[in-house]
Amino acid sequence: MEQHVFQSYSPIRNLAYPSTRYVFDDFLLGLKKIGVQGFNANFKFLLWDNHEVWYKVGLVNVAAFLAQATVEAVGDDTCDELNWQQVAGRHAISNSCGQEGRSYQDETCAIYSCDVDTSMEVTAVSSTNQVRAPPPFECRPSSGGSNSYAGYWNTNTGTEIKNTPYSNTAGRIDVEGCCYWGRGALLTRGSCNIGKLNYYLGARAARDGRTSIYPDIDFCLDPEATCASSLTKELRWTTALFEWAERVQRYEVKGWTYEEQLIKFYDEGMYDDSFIDSVGRIFSRGCHAAYCSDLEVRAAHRRKSNFFLILNDIFAMDFIVSPAKLASPRPVGAPASVPSHHVRPHNVASGPAPLPVDPIALRPITPPPPTTTFGQYPTVLDPTVSNPTITAAPATEPPPIFVTPRPNGRMPIAQRFNNTVSNGKKSVPTHYPTALETIIVLVPNGVDRSALLHPWHAMASFCASAILLAAV
Repeated sequence: MEQHVFQSYSPIRNLAYPSTRYVFDDFLLGLKKIGVQGFNANFKFLLWDNHEVWYKVGLVNVAAFLAQATVEAVGDDTCDELNWQQVAGRHAISNSCGQEGRSYQDETCAIYSCDVDTSMEVTAVSSTNQVRAPPPFECRPSSGGSNSYAGYWNTNTGTEIKNTPYSNTAGRIDVEGCCYWGRGALLTRGSCNIGKLNYYLGARAARDGRTSIYPDIDFCLDPEATCASSLTKELRWTTALFEWAERVQRYEVKGWTYEEQLIKFYDEGMYDDSFIDSVGRIFSRGCHAAYCSDLEVRAAHRRKSNFFLILNDIFAMDFIVSPAKLASPRPVGAPASVPSHHVRPHNVASGPAPLPVDPIALRPITPPPPTTTFGQYPTVLDPTVSNPTITAAPATEPPPIFVTPRPNGRMPIAQRFNNTVSNGKKSVPTHYPTALETIIVLVPNGVDRSALLHPWHAMASFCASAILLAAV
């Protein structure tokens, strides 16, 4: 897993390397907490770990989650959201308020949202690993006058130009109250989503007399706790797994439900690209249908390629899927109920509205003409720039993740779609004596990780077999 999934990419050296922030052991711990133990709610990360057939659908759910995480944060080896979007060729410092037209502090959801604290001062602990990259995100109160202008970062010179009214795509020129940028493996962002972390997992749950996994962490008062606290290794994963369980798994709009489509994808042989395409849109755009948003899903091809890589080469689904598929009755248990409340983005007076997260308020699905822009022009731009355009940051795509041929001799969908290089190894399934008492164990470089199994018997049938990646 570390050799093929938890891989980051250095544009400076043009090399892939094992992530320093996202490792297998921490992921496993997070999965146990959010997928097995739960957090005193009527939903959790779907593993179906107590059922001898349905756990296989749980593996597909894990693969879909990891496919998004590898693109959002693991590939960049970052815990904090990066300043990646350019406005007129420069990175607005106010991108911490929101990128792609979003306003993170204004994305609210009734009782769950954090109360925006305009006096908060926070600086991200991680930033991109590129040459002359923008500094980490920050938020701070406005002091009035030109000192309130956040300015911009000039990538060509590697310098920050301060006290300049340079706006992001939503028109923000300051960073007051802009402390809710993305953090963790899925870059959980926004006042609503971070507020839900606090409501279900953090200090608010404890204050309300409910069981809390992190009773001493107030994610609203200290949103950077995900990346900077003593528990950051597990928080990077638990916050992401929670968001997936709360926002993606419980997605249900106009007869399209994530859980039902997940089962359908498995039952029909796991070949159809439309499922993972829809999942990428749900996670990134808040809607499942093609062209439901004016903005395309960033790195959609990488998300899809990584999804099929994990299914075919890491989990080796060909070996553990029986011909009967899901012929057995659905397991009895609490269903994944619909979200308690969808995000309702605030209407920004100037500039384009923030990215719609509430799938109820969808745009028409008539396909728009292809575009590479990210919305309209900002309301405030550097006066020295004429005829500004808004473009995405220059592509720094990491090389494809290496995949190997499937055991049946066919090339994995991921490799046919994007990847072209084999690492010269093949996946070999190795079954422990009791398959219902194992987890996914990948042995990198001959290191024996079997000891990890002993404290994990509670995860009984999360995986029917331990899959070892061995040199041949």
